[in-house]
Amino acid sequence: MRTLLDKLYFFSGALSGLCIVAICAVILARVVGRWFSIEIPSSDDFAGFLLAAASFLGLAYTFRGGDHIRVNLFISRLPISLNRWIERFILILGSILIIYLTWQLVFMVLESHEYNDLSSGYIPVPLWMVQLPLALGMVTFSIAIIDQTFCHLFLGQMLPKSEEEALADSEQIDITTTDSLNTERQ
Repeated sequence: MRTLLDKLYFFSGALSGLCIVAICAVILARVVGRWFSIEIPSSDDFAGFLLAAASFLGLAYTFRGGDHIRVNLFISRLPISLNRWIERFILILGSILIIYLTWQLVFMVLESHEYNDLSSGYIPVPLWMVQLPLALGMVTFSIAIIDQTFCHLFLGQMLPKSEEEALADSEQIDITTTDSLNTERQ
């Protein structure tokens, strides 16, 4: 099961990367088109759609890699046992909120499909096609946060740390020792 979930997160991250490459291609086509006086219609719209898709599809991959921005200045100073309880509370609350947001995004896609909503750009695009990657990214992110919550509650697995956090933890410097060394040198 772990391998399947990790492949899902990686695939979602790869799709996010492909969206970023597609953004570069759209922008490049627009720039080259200007040189030859060719207008690329709705290129801004498509770049925006791809940016939203890249952002949402990359959520699960970056979460599992510990790359989401977290402000842990306060909880990093707490004892490990209290830190675990706070992380559990945050993961449970986060799971509830993410599941709700996922439900709303899936409902929005279904509603856009039902009402045949179109984008307002020069090239009208069915909105459900634009919103579908957002919903898929949130479904994958929901799975990732529920997976992490389960692993934290039942397997004792801590939240993944970014490379910077791991480096900071491995190189903790005792401030009192460095202060005493500085006063001896003076």
